[in-house]
Amino acid sequence: MSLDKAQLRRRFQTQRAAQEPAEKKRIDEEICARMLKSYLFQHAGCIFLYVSTPQEIDTRVLLQKALAAGKTVCVPRCGAPGEMEARCIASLDDLQPGAYGIDEPAADTPVVDPMRIDLVIAPALACDRQGFRLGYGGGYYDRFLARTDAVSAALCVEARLIDNLPHEAFDRRCGWIFTERQVLRTDEE
Repeated sequence: MSLDKAQLRRRFQTQRAAQEPAEKKRIDEEICARMLKSYLFQHAGCIFLYVSTPQEIDTRVLLQKALAAGKTVCVPRCGAPGEMEARCIASLDDLQPGAYGIDEPAADTPVVDPMRIDLVIAPALACDRQGFRLGYGGGYYDRFLARTDAVSAALCVEARLIDNLPHEAFDRRCGWIFTERQVLRTDEE
């Protein structure tokens, strides 16, 4: 019997919550180190990157390194349910608590056209080897990825990388998955 998305979400959230803080920190650092060394990150001039919550893979070092390298750094600002915009930030100081308690830029920060973005780094509660992500069920990233030609990569803990996730026609695949153990390209035949 296969599990549906809601059941899988509960299972992986429970698994994530049970992770020891020191182990989480080590895994987060290894995933981010892989991303920082990647050609994708190094050659992207404009990056769209989520601002992590304490439960997610910590993206603060990625944000800081991208800003220090002079890249255009965009982060999500949520609007109507399921909708988000890419907003340009110059510093982590540009962030403030926003929708769902997630740090986001103020309403007056510049909007960036999704077609200007080179790399989208998406959060994932879990991923499958085809590049489908299990998020939180709002469809924010699926809608956003449909509006850009950017390369997309998901950050995922190896223990939550599975063979197959249930997915719908509107779900968007990520071309790359970064875990603490590997970098997986999902869009190659």
